[in-house]
Amino acid sequence: MLDRILYRTRQFWFALTAAPAHDNLEQARLLLTEEQFALFQALPPGEQAHGLEVYRQLQASGETHPDLLRAALLHDIGKGQAPLRVWERIAIVLARAAFPEKVREWGRGPAAGWRRPFVVAEQHPQWGAELAAQTGASPLTVALIRRHQEPFTSQPASMEEHLLGQLQTADDHS
Repeated sequence: MLDRILYRTRQFWFALTAAPAHDNLEQARLLLTEEQFALFQALPPGEQAHGLEVYRQLQASGETHPDLLRAALLHDIGKGQAPLRVWERIAIVLARAAFPEKVREWGRGPAAGWRRPFVVAEQHPQWGAELAAQTGASPLTVALIRRHQEPFTSQPASMEEHLLGQLQTADDHS
């Protein structure tokens, strides 16, 4: 558990300090539609940098599927619906490490009150999938965004599950 907390702490500081490079933004602009790129740009710079890092990791591992690469860039756009403050991000990381079942429970319902950060953490994949669908994203891209936080432990039984596993691996290492 301590390793996971330290890993998430490093990931958190990266998100706070990272800013996407112009060249990387151009790669995203070329892959995404104008509406999708606008959603991507609406994310805080650290979230943009994270999406670009997931994208780069997938490319470096030889992945070329355009729906997977779009999902890499857009998987956290749902967080733009209710941006989190620094202390809320810290609370999520610590609570997930100590009480993962409670975090899932607290993540149900509206994003209000003390449960707000947990609702954002738990529901942003669905929110992001809905936003992506509104921009005309393919059903596969939408599904990958919606499922990017689902527990995944089995052997992939379909192309979608293979791509989901790739997305989750890159996301976990970014």
